[in-house]
Amino acid sequence: MPLLDEVLAYIRGLWLLAQGNEEGFRWLDFSESGLWRSFTSMLWCLPAIAVTWASWRLYYLSVMPDGTTIGVGFIFKLLVVDLVSWLLPLVLIAILSRPLGFAGAVVPIVVTTNWLSVPLSYAMALPAAIRVVIPGSQGLTSFIWLTLLVISVAVLFRLLRMVTGNQTLLASALTALFLLPSMMIGDLLQRFFGLIPTS
Repeated sequence: MPLLDEVLAYIRGLWLLAQGNEEGFRWLDFSESGLWRSFTSMLWCLPAIAVTWASWRLYYLSVMPDGTTIGVGFIFKLLVVDLVSWLLPLVLIAILSRPLGFAGAVVPIVVTTNWLSVPLSYAMALPAAIRVVIPGSQGLTSFIWLTLLVISVAVLFRLLRMVTGNQTLLASALTALFLLPSMMIGDLLQRFFGLIPTS
């Protein structure tokens, strides 16, 4: 598992790329080992993701009938949803890369987006943490979440545009491919696992 200094170096590279600075490529590892190491980003995301799970658990219990209890299985289901939502877009990109002619960019796409998940996870944990600490703050946290979502999409698009050699159309398609299937499968699995509260 990469140490903190290495992860911060990757994030610095992402920051430079998001600004349109090709120097950012030098801070990232696009080798085969770098590709597989990028999947350890999930481990770095776990503390932040745990905060969002805690927030969702409190919300779930708050709208369910009194006496409702949830155990470890609830958290495991949330983990499954997050893992599938994370991996599905990568699988689709790998499958579509050859037919659509961007096979050479697959490794940089996977590496950059995997490491991008680290700062984004902690950013998205902010409104979740506020909800846990300050009950009744749904209005504020929803606004913060929406703002962070817009910023996240913009950063993702800028990174993908850099990785694909400033191909705006391809970067736009890839951005949609990262967002839409993930949202759809996430919602489907949440309903399947009963993670969406019923009043």
